Amino acid sequence: MSKLFGEFHVTPIGSAIKDAQSLFPKFRDYQELRRQTLKLAYWPDGKSVSGQVADMDWEEITGMAKPRANELRIDDEIGGFNNLRIIFYLFEKKIILPGDVLPRLWVISVMQKKSQRFSTNDFDTFSARIKIVRIRKYQGHL
Repeated sequence: MSKLFGEFHVTPIGSAIKDAQSLFPKFRDYQELRRQTLKLAYWPDGKSVSGQVADMDWEEITGMAKPRANELRIDDEIGGFNNLRIIFYLFEKKIILPGDVLPRLWVISVMQKKSQRFSTNDFDTFSARIKIVRIRKYQGHL
């Protein structure tokens, strides 16, 4: 596959789209967030726990039990919000789903992070959303 398209097909789950729409009711701001999120197509292979994607930093969320999500930190201000986080998940194995050409990277949440730590409720939400993706898309591969 051409490097123009990256290594992953970036797909938001419905809950992440609702998160983004509630943060950014203006279409222009929503599209700017989408543009930043699509940089995840160039995310590395997942062997390290932190690094850079294009011009943004990412890190594995180590406070939660496995399977863990990752956070992409957006430093730009979008729609009056700063310190934005894109929470994403990649299945442990690079599996290409039927009809796809690239493995999928799932965006499970969008949030403005107001403190350094994630709350227990955040961890529970991320875990539940990962579980939904795993059951719906990777049931035969668990």
